[in-house]
Amino acid sequence: MSPDLLENIVPGAFHNSAERYDPPKCHPHTREAVLKRIMLWVNDPANEAQIMWMFGPVGAGKSAIAQSIAEMCFQQGKLAASFFFSRNASGRNDETRFISTLVYQLVLAIPEIKDVTNKALQDDPLLLSRSLHVQAESLITRPLNDLLTSSSESGFQEPRPRLIIVDGLDECGQANNQRYVLDVLSTVTRDLTYPLFFFIASRPEQVIRDSFCKESMCSITTRLALDDTYKPDADIEQFLRLKFHEIITNHPSGADITSGWPSNKDIMRLVEKSSGQFIYASTVVKFVASTCHHPQERLDVVFGLVTPEIATPFAELDALYIQILSTVIQVEKVLDIFMVLMSFWPLEVGTRRPEILDHFFSYRAGQTRAILSDLHSILYVPPKGDRTGEFGNFHASLAVSLLERYRTEGEIRILHASLSDFLLDAKRSGRFFIDLAKSRTIITRKILEVLAKPGN
Repeated sequence: MSPDLLENIVPGAFHNSAERYDPPKCHPHTREAVLKRIMLWVNDPANEAQIMWMFGPVGAGKSAIAQSIAEMCFQQGKLAASFFFSRNASGRNDETRFISTLVYQLVLAIPEIKDVTNKALQDDPLLLSRSLHVQAESLITRPLNDLLTSSSESGFQEPRPRLIIVDGLDECGQANNQRYVLDVLSTVTRDLTYPLFFFIASRPEQVIRDSFCKESMCSITTRLALDDTYKPDADIEQFLRLKFHEIITNHPSGADITSGWPSNKDIMRLVEKSSGQFIYASTVVKFVASTCHHPQERLDVVFGLVTPEIATPFAELDALYIQILSTVIQVEKVLDIFMVLMSFWPLEVGTRRPEILDHFFSYRAGQTRAILSDLHSILYVPPKGDRTGEFGNFHASLAVSLLERYRTEGEIRILHASLSDFLLDAKRSGRFFIDLAKSRTIITRKILEVLAKPGN
């Protein structure tokens, strides 16, 4: 293995790295329909889609699914490489060593390309400082295409790993970095004759949606929306029941827990609060499972029946919401829109449509959608015009299948019930706090202003 290559990899991005020890993955007997759908794509010899993009809101369990697929494919000898991006991990939060890290794993999985890659690095000692396009062409496309040609000529057709997993693309630097990575992968898939496939998981951020809508990507991509099609509520219920059973069995206070705890009502209340997203359920389980506290008391804290002395049950979730909102440029306008979404103002169904909010806030046409364009991981924003066409095939998929429960007369909907709780609690949300009592006064005043305008 070339020393230059070894110096330019990110071991923590591997699916089985020590840095990611005990990574999130699907709990047994959950997400089975999603995993089956992905594996059918992986195993289809006639597959024309070289890329599968799995997208969903924050906390939908994308990384857990990607990890489970990586482990399954690794065991079956189908995993060629993986890169798990992470916003908070050095080396895993930008694209600088993305290609070199994939190449290192490709050489291990397909050792026949080792000599070609080593020669490319010897011929150009500065190759790994060049653009990702040049790196990918020299170290991925050319070696794999040469291998396929030589294998065809010799008649040697031994099955080789062909799947590359890229998780958390939305955590790769800024928007331009994410666009860059997808542009490189698009070029690789276009130029490859070797059957290499890419499974990409991310939130449906604006730049990523736009990239997948380009013809160069759209024509080679199949999309998987983590929506109600895959019955997340049933999986979350099963996850909660199994985890609470483990808590009762393993907790030091387990023998003293009241029989029948937690009740079916409590379980279903947690399922409803999860809004189809695993992050809420897993956060609750981690909090309740603390061995330093009684589980029943901790669950009472979650339900707001007891005030926590120190630890708050949703510190991890709050940090995630704060991170998302902190990246928004027009955050004050975003909070104004949230104020409307969470207020029970006495107008007919449809008043939370983007077009109505443009009028309500005296915005230019389309400004509401622009303000919310970076928040599709926590909001459902209906497509423009009809409900299926704003962003071509992507939004046709998103609008038809993603979170159908939130599509009421084309209205904007908050995807997480826990987000409203966060925004309405000053201690949790800080500068993002929304005072609902004051909001109602502001909204009423605004309604009167709108009604007083000529023509209304």
